[in-house]
Amino acid sequence: MMNKIYLSCCLLTIAGGLSAQRTGWAPHPRTFQKAVVQAVKEPAAQGTPKAGPGDVVFYEDFANGLAGNNGFDAWTVAGADGSVWAYDTDGPNGDFCTPSEHITSTTFSNGFMIFDSNLFNNGCTTCQVLDGYLVSPVLDLSATPDCYLAFEEDLVWCCSNDPGHFVDVSTDGGVTWPTRFTIATYAETNNSITVNESIGTHTRRFDLSDAIAVDPTNVRFRFSHEGNTSGNITHYFWQIDDVQIVESHPTDIRLVAADLDSWEDFGLTDNIEYNIYPYSQLRELNFRGRFENFGSMATDVQFNVNVANSGGTSIFDQTGTVTMPAHAVMDSVIIDGFVPPAMADDYDVTFTASSDSADGYPEDNMAAKSFSVDPFIYAMDNGKRDPNGRELNAYDNDGEAFMIGNIFWAEASATVYAIQVCVANGSGNTAVGATFDAQLLDQNLDFLESTNEFEVTSATQLTGANQSKWITLLLNNPVDLNAGEEYTAVLEHFGGTDNVAAAISGESVPGESLLYDTPTDTWFYVTSTPMVRLVFDPSIGIAEVDRRNGVGLGQCFPNPARGTTMIPYDLDLAASVTFAVHDLSGKVVMTLDEGRQSAGSHSIQVNTDQLTEGVYFYTLSANGAQLTKRMSVVR
Repeated sequence: MMNKIYLSCCLLTIAGGLSAQRTGWAPHPRTFQKAVVQAVKEPAAQGTPKAGPGDVVFYEDFANGLAGNNGFDAWTVAGADGSVWAYDTDGPNGDFCTPSEHITSTTFSNGFMIFDSNLFNNGCTTCQVLDGYLVSPVLDLSATPDCYLAFEEDLVWCCSNDPGHFVDVSTDGGVTWPTRFTIATYAETNNSITVNESIGTHTRRFDLSDAIAVDPTNVRFRFSHEGNTSGNITHYFWQIDDVQIVESHPTDIRLVAADLDSWEDFGLTDNIEYNIYPYSQLRELNFRGRFENFGSMATDVQFNVNVANSGGTSIFDQTGTVTMPAHAVMDSVIIDGFVPPAMADDYDVTFTASSDSADGYPEDNMAAKSFSVDPFIYAMDNGKRDPNGRELNAYDNDGEAFMIGNIFWAEASATVYAIQVCVANGSGNTAVGATFDAQLLDQNLDFLESTNEFEVTSATQLTGANQSKWITLLLNNPVDLNAGEEYTAVLEHFGGTDNVAAAISGESVPGESLLYDTPTDTWFYVTSTPMVRLVFDPSIGIAEVDRRNGVGLGQCFPNPARGTTMIPYDLDLAASVTFAVHDLSGKVVMTLDEGRQSAGSHSIQVNTDQLTEGVYFYTLSANGAQLTKRMSVVR
């Protein structure tokens, strides 16, 4: 069972406020756009500037640690905690880290530099905030005044929502540092980092041209860990390797972010991305791309958005244009007017940036996302529990009572009938015998309706890594949503020795997933997405269930089924439950053993991929009763 340590999150004020605390629950990487480690280009001769776009004029692999392996001079450390910067080969250490988390940079095998703040604060009760700088040698960049800095890093921090990691640039040999880049918000496409989150090894690029214009002959840059700037940065680590300065290309467009909708600030829930939209909540999507010109020339940027359905057919293909000056700050293009059709399907969205001349660094010109449309399901999660790794892929609050879930925007009036959740298996996660329920809250986080308690009676109900075993919890009374308002669906655990852990799937837009910690009576924002969904299907209501001998069987949804379908059922008394699926000839084509289930409402998810298209019947057997319903399978 995990230690109970709270994290600070992006906060808002609701009835006493959301507070900043620390947690051991680490948010997860985005799944749509993965970080890519770019191979470094070593210069032909270290320390010898070369004329030509894309050429490396400074390169450091830290094979000699602070002594340098760059052909110029040694590195230095500075600041009150500069000595925390150290040459390393085995990765971070300490009570929150393991050596296996070492950077996987191009040349990590010959060593790298690390600010191992967790090791410095290992086992601390009151952890010390740390300020330390890794400072480059002085460089004469007058032969290449149009250039950018690139390096590979692995970074995780705690315990403030605001990062304390920067690259500073000086043009007076390090006397003053007038230019600052913030690491965590200047990442690859859609890969900005949040507190406690690890997205693995990735490449950073910063345009130095404006920063060194005052005097390119006397340049230094430094990697700045300033815990006190954010007020509470104490651990985990910051690892740096394969540092380069590269002469800029004439044209070099960087796609900074690509969004399914044009939200820009926290709280704009009506424009937040979801991974599954139900028919009743479909809305116009306004795709946005944000760009920066690393190049030495102005250029027109074309931003193309292509949406393809599951059959590979393009159903939306539009391009917008923006003019970017040389070495420009960020600008955006918004493409609007696309409303997904009200039919069940999966969609892939490809974002592509191009310009009026060849791009010298095309690796960061594309991004991809996906979403689905479903008759009844509204979801923010990515569909499967995150795989195991350093990041925790479940939340359990160390056995203490909590609620966790997601905010849902009501684009139109609709009725919610159920909440779906996944609870996690594994050591320290959900226990057989544990109980929980779900609740629907209004936009003030006040109670609207709850479900009956659900008891975990079998490990087959628990969700492992890369799985999605949904438990459908019927609301005691359906709830009508008002258009233009937001609602929050949460899984609630009552605390105690029978632990419950909410499964995690992907990363939420900041401000759209919430945790309520009962012992502190406090709401927190979290960035990892709980597997908690809304269900708008009226067929799962108790009135639509066929009943016999205290056993009820509902119609599967969706029906027709494509890929998966959910079968609801309920029991007046605990019973052993089995399902059989048979074709029109009566041949049994699938059997499912649910084991012994507690009294109450349940559901089973059926994978129909192994069935051919056609009509089938499913039969529930429990307590001597057999109930059968019909379902259709489509491709």
